[in-house]
Amino acid sequence: MIIGLATTIMVVMEEGNILDTTIYTLANMVEGLPTILSGIGMFIVQTMINIFVPSGSGQAAVSMPIMAPMADVVGITRQSAVLAFQFGDGFTNVISPTSGYFMAALAIAGIRWEKWARWMLPLFLIWSAIGAVLISISILIDYDPF
Repeated sequence: MIIGLATTIMVVMEEGNILDTTIYTLANMVEGLPTILSGIGMFIVQTMINIFVPSGSGQAAVSMPIMAPMADVVGITRQSAVLAFQFGDGFTNVISPTSGYFMAALAIAGIRWEKWARWMLPLFLIWSAIGAVLISISILIDYDPF
């Protein structure tokens, strides 16, 4: 169902002729930045998107048609854009209050989300810093399958 809703969003964006405008606007925001900061910005954007679209496949359906061309525009390989997507999606899953299965697991364990977030936040920030470093390395080595 989530993939269907995400696909609907993409169809509306394509048929409404706003997909290209969205890509252009996002690319202009990071155009003057060094490529490393653009990659880290893509990671931050994916982290924020994951809070609103907790499904990994739904998030990919919504954001990758925008992020892949944006990576081309700012000079980042698509593999680095996918790495930013994976880190943004994966790290946030352990702290996101919009994830149904995560909140159900906390409820079964009898742990309040606020207590979990206070305990997990330092580790989440460490993971995010490591992710930013790894994305920077992927951009520096021009991470590509060929």
